Amino acid sequence: MSMQAPDLLSLDHKTRIRCILDASWKIFKSKFIHGRHPVLKEAPFQHHFANIISTVGGLYCIERADSFFVDLETKCENIKNKSKYLDITCSFSNSDVRCAIELKFKTAKQGAQDHGRIDAYVDIEALELACKAGYTFGKFYMITDSATYVNQSRKGVGTVFAIHQGFESPINRKVCYPSKGREGVEVCLEYPYRFDWEKIGEWYFLDLTICDVSS
Repeated sequence: MSMQAPDLLSLDHKTRIRCILDASWKIFKSKFIHGRHPVLKEAPFQHHFANIISTVGGLYCIERADSFFVDLETKCENIKNKSKYLDITCSFSNSDVRCAIELKFKTAKQGAQDHGRIDAYVDIEALELACKAGYTFGKFYMITDSATYVNQSRKGVGTVFAIHQGFESPINRKVCYPSKGREGVEVCLEYPYRFDWEKIGEWYFLDLTICDVSS
C-alpha cells in the first residue's frame, strides 16, 4: 500500500531561508499592490520587507535550537576596500548560512534612470563580494513604475548597464560609462544574471539571486 511522501519543511537551513524569502517577497508585493504598506521611497521598503522576513522566518523555526535573525544596515568590510552597509541580512543562529539583501526603489518621478541602472549593478557586485566575505548567497530586489528600466535602450548608459527585460549580464568583464554623477564607476560581475521583470498593475518587480549556483 503506497502512502503520501512526508510533506514537511526542510531541515536544511539554506533551503528554509530561500523559502522564507520567496514567501516574504510574495507577501510584501501583495501588501504593496493592495495598499497595506504605502511605500514612496527605499527606507519604508527596507523596513516593511525586513519585518515580513522576520515574521515569516519565525514560522520556519522548527527545531528548539532554531532562532531566526534579521538585521538592518549590517556592516560588511572589504567591499572594494571600503565598508558597505547591507540593507538587510538574515540567518539562523544555529547555522553558518547567511543571506545578504540589497534593495532598490525607483519611481518615474525621481528620474535619473541612468544612475538607477548603475546603482543596481553596484549593489549586485557588492553582494557578490559580500558572498566572498562570508555570506552564503545574496538577493537583489528592485521595484519601479518606470518602464524605462524594463525596456531596452538604444543608446547611452542603458546599453552598458543594461537591466531591461530578458537581458543577461556579462561575466568577468569591466562595465563602465562616463555618466555625470557616476564618473569612474566600474563593475565586474563574476556570475551572469538574467533580468526577468514581473509586471503587476503599473509596477515592475525584480528578484535576483546572487552567487547561488545551485538555485
